Amino acid sequence: MTQSAIVDGLTAGGDALVRVYQKSACGHDCGECSGFCGARRSITVQAKNPLRAVPGDLVTVETGTGKVIGAAALVYFVPLALLVLGIALGYAFGGTETVQAVSGIVGLVIGALGVYAVNRFVRRDRALTYTIVDIGEHGAEAQEEEI
Repeated sequence: MTQSAIVDGLTAGGDALVRVYQKSACGHDCGECSGFCGARRSITVQAKNPLRAVPGDLVTVETGTGKVIGAAALVYFVPLALLVLGIALGYAFGGTETVQAVSGIVGLVIGALGVYAVNRFVRRDRALTYTIVDIGEHGAEAQEEEI
């Protein structure tokens, strides 16, 4: 997975601190949307800098696609699977619809808490690594125009 970013600084080890603008989940230009995703958010991450980009450079960063897909599967599939499992267990034990609904919600909450715990671990462990694979124009203005 590749994204555009701006180099904000360099670390002592030669890596770059890059500001990555998060794109909307719908894939459209958030500035044109009247929905809640209209605010552009950015995150700053440390990226390997084999091309020796300097602060102000517009760069393309790459993240391992497999890890991104795995994280998305965890976030979306696990809570949903536990919701369905909770409903099925409520049904299997002869519970009323209310019991089934409550057990489904409990499964969903357990899944969400699990995702939250894994997210805290991943943020601390930095399982996703970013690498600069291309250097484009120089300057923050180029990034603002592109996004």
